[in-house]
Amino acid sequence: MKRFLALIVVLFVLSFHIQSAAAVLNPENSHNQDGSTDFTENAESSTASTLELEAEGAVLIEQETGKVLYEKNKDEKLYPASTTKILTALLAIENGNLDEIVTVGNEANLAPRDSSLACIDIGEQITLKDLLVGLLVSSGNDAALTIGAHIGRIVSGDPDMPYNQALDKFYELMNKRAAELEATNSHFVNPHGYHNKDHYTTAYDLALIAREAMKHEVFREIVQITYREYPDWNEVDKNAPTKKATRYWVNKNKLLDKGSKEYYYPHATGIKTGYTSHSGHCLVSSAAKDGMNLIAVVLKSTRNGQWIDSKKLLEYGFEHYTMYEPLKQGQVVATTQVSNHASEDSGALNIVAAQGFRDVIAKEDVAKIQQNIEWYYTDENNQLHLEAPVYKGQVVGKLTYSLNGKVIAQSELIAERGIERKKAIIDMITPGSEDKSATKGLFSSWIVVVILFLAFIGAAFYTLKRRKRRRYTLRRYR
Repeated sequence: MKRFLALIVVLFVLSFHIQSAAAVLNPENSHNQDGSTDFTENAESSTASTLELEAEGAVLIEQETGKVLYEKNKDEKLYPASTTKILTALLAIENGNLDEIVTVGNEANLAPRDSSLACIDIGEQITLKDLLVGLLVSSGNDAALTIGAHIGRIVSGDPDMPYNQALDKFYELMNKRAAELEATNSHFVNPHGYHNKDHYTTAYDLALIAREAMKHEVFREIVQITYREYPDWNEVDKNAPTKKATRYWVNKNKLLDKGSKEYYYPHATGIKTGYTSHSGHCLVSSAAKDGMNLIAVVLKSTRNGQWIDSKKLLEYGFEHYTMYEPLKQGQVVATTQVSNHASEDSGALNIVAAQGFRDVIAKEDVAKIQQNIEWYYTDENNQLHLEAPVYKGQVVGKLTYSLNGKVIAQSELIAERGIERKKAIIDMITPGSEDKSATKGLFSSWIVVVILFLAFIGAAFYTLKRRKRRRYTLRRYR
């Protein structure tokens, strides 16, 4: 009987040990199993200012997040003029080799003579990057057509494709890429924006395209150039016949022009102007200040309004919004002492954020943001309490940010490192107990339980059999 009770005690201890290990391996699953965090859009800001804009359509977005900070008829279909060249440049960067030498073909002659030109020559050999400078700085329609034909041949896989077919291929690519960027209210039929009734976009669509283009360093570099001298391919300098004549590529974006006292904007970083009689004056601009990057689009504005409208939008963004980053990935949120840790371990454990949180927030809303931590393992005082073993990356809690009662971000809180538990007697008799894997430890514990259970059954059966035999013997020889 004593042996029977001893075995029951051993099995109870083992059962408790297994349940504890299972709890560590399977923490509460009130978070995503893949370790991801569900970020929700910020609550709408209470900032309510109305800007007087001359533009028919306008939008202001934050570049990193794409969040709309201000808009006026942002989805109205309007003519983009030369701001189209932002998309042309994006496709060249994404599909071409900027160091490749491009030979200018007859496609350049398709540029209307009354349109802006980079003055490149038929047969000229020029790098794709220099063509981009001619496209974005000088706003050359001839450069746009040359780029379009070149990229059209690349994506079709036919370097000898006639330029008209190559351009058609490029126009297909323009509309396909716009759709991929969710610029779904746009339709493009040329690479430069010269007026066509079937060539249109919206302020918001242009902002999406510009945002994608600004992800590329070479694009950001070129759209800030205000002036570039470039040697002519054919003409010679009249004053020095042994030298090439010079082409002057001048950026018309007055926000970048330090000589323009009225319109220069010191935080401006680009991007592209545009004008036709049908489109009116258009400008896609960008600016950086206090760690935040903004993109403003104004369509169908006036000669002076394009600059004034753009500055108003950009200043509005910097005045009312800020880039808010209270939490970075891997940031230590709490430190705790783990109980039942191995003797050689201090037991001190940092709890870190699995994901960071960075978003543009209305300045007046920052003070209203509330932070809450929910721990999955707690003591009687509802405080974080962990017992070894703990594994690296184990989810132990959740950090939530809320604004006006709406969750704007969440991050799982995880163990920065693993901590082994203190060795017990059972570990010393368990095969593989030196293995640091909790899963293997759990498996070997199950083996011990099975062995002991079988031993218990065998002992019980043997005991019962012996008792029956003794009773039979006593009755027989009594």
